[in-house]
Amino acid sequence: MKNLLRILDRAGGRPLGVLGVSATRLLLGFVGFMYYASQYGDRAYLFGPQGVLPWTEFVGTLHESGAFSLYELSHSRLWFELLFHAGILAAIAVTIGVGGRVGLAVHWTLLWSLYQRQPVLLDGGDNLAYLVIPMLLLTRCYSRLSMPSGLARRLSKRVPGAVRALSTPLHNLGLLAIATQLCLVYVVSGLYKVQGQMWQDGTALFYVLRVAEFNLPGVSSLVYENDVLVVVGTYITTLFLVYFPLGILVPRLRPWAAVASIGFHLSIALLMGLTGFALTMVACDLIFLSRPLEEALRRTSTLVKRANRTPRPNPPRPEAPPAAPPVLAFDGDCGFCQTAVDRITATVRPQIQAMAWQSLPHDLTAPHLARLDHEVLLFQNGRVLAGGAQALAVYVGHSPRRRYRLAATALGLPAIRGSAQLAYRAISRNRRHMPGSSGACAVPASRP
Repeated sequence: MKNLLRILDRAGGRPLGVLGVSATRLLLGFVGFMYYASQYGDRAYLFGPQGVLPWTEFVGTLHESGAFSLYELSHSRLWFELLFHAGILAAIAVTIGVGGRVGLAVHWTLLWSLYQRQPVLLDGGDNLAYLVIPMLLLTRCYSRLSMPSGLARRLSKRVPGAVRALSTPLHNLGLLAIATQLCLVYVVSGLYKVQGQMWQDGTALFYVLRVAEFNLPGVSSLVYENDVLVVVGTYITTLFLVYFPLGILVPRLRPWAAVASIGFHLSIALLMGLTGFALTMVACDLIFLSRPLEEALRRTSTLVKRANRTPRPNPPRPEAPPAAPPVLAFDGDCGFCQTAVDRITATVRPQIQAMAWQSLPHDLTAPHLARLDHEVLLFQNGRVLAGGAQALAVYVGHSPRRRYRLAATALGLPAIRGSAQLAYRAISRNRRHMPGSSGACAVPASRP
C-alpha cells in the first residue's frame, strides 16, 4: 500500500510526457486542417446547405441520432462559409500552438460539426479524435511546440494555489486516459479480427487490398499477389494489435512499440489511402515518444546552433565574387500570393527580401518558371536553395523574433517537413479560391 501511495504521489508531482502530448495536439490540428484543405474546392457541394446532402435531411438525421452540429443553426450560405473558414483558422491555431485550451475546444466543436454535416466522407479517424481531443484539454499540450503569448501565464497567477496544484495530476490523468483509449482501440480491433475466418486463415489482406476504396493502383497489387506477404502481413497485424498494450506496459519496449505502430499506420495510409485515420493514430502514438522526441529536438537544436555559428573570418579572395543575399521569389501576378507574402513579411519581419519573380534581376530557366507556377522559390546567385514550404521556413527562420525561428526549426524536422509540403501543395492547387485571389491565381497545367 505504501508503494502504491508513493507511486501515486510521484505521478502527481511532475507532469509526464509533455512533449508527447504537445506533438499529439500539433498533429491532430494538422489532420483537421488537412481535412478542411482537401475539401475546400468542393465545400459548397459536400457541406453547403444546397449540397449533395440537403439541409432539411441533414437536420432530420441529427434529430434522429441526438447529435449536434453548428451547421444546423442556419441554412444560409453566409453562415456556412463563416463556420467553414472559422474551422480552418481554428485548425491552424491548434497546429501552431495558439489559443490554448479555449482554441482547442473551439476546434473540436467546429470539427465535430463538420464531420456530422457529411459523415460518409469519414474514414474512422474521426471517432478517435472525438474522444482524444477532450482528453487533451486536461493536459499541458500547449507547453511545448507552441507560440505562447503570455496571456495564460498571466491568468494562471490569478488562479488560487489549490486549483493550480491540480494542474499536474489532471495532466497525468489526461495522458493516462489517452494511453488507455489507444490500448483499447488496439485490443478490441485485434480481438475482433481474431474471430474472423479470413484472419484465422491468413488471407484477410488479400481481400481487403482488393476493395476499390482501399486499393492503391500499382502498389496494393504488389502485396495481394504475393502469397507470403499476404499470410505474414495478416498474422503480424493480428498479433501486433492484440499484444500492443503489453509492449506499452514495459518501459524499455514502449518506444519500439510506438515506432512499430507508427510504421503500421503509415503503411495503412500508403496501401489503403486512409490518411486521416492513419495520421490520427500516429498522433496518439506520439504520447509514448516524449523522451525520444526530446532527444531529437535537443540534437536538432545543437546542429542548428553549429550551422549558425559564425566562422572565423578568412582573408577575402579577390577572385571570388561576394555572395548575394537570398531572395524569396513568388508569383507577383497572383493576388493571394502577394497578400500572403505581405502579411508574413509584416508580421515576421525576416532579414531577407521577398520579390515577385517577374522583377528578379537575373534570368530564369524554364524549370525555374515551371516550379514558380506552383510554389515559391528561395534563390541565391541564380541558384535555387529551397522551394515550397521549406523555402517559407527558411524565410521565416531569418526573423529576429525567437518564436518564429523556433517555428521554422520545427517545420524543418523530418516528421513535419513532409506534412508541411503536402499542406502547401493543397493550398497552392486551390489558391484561386483563397481570399484576395483572382483569375491570374489559377495554377497552369503546364508552361510551354
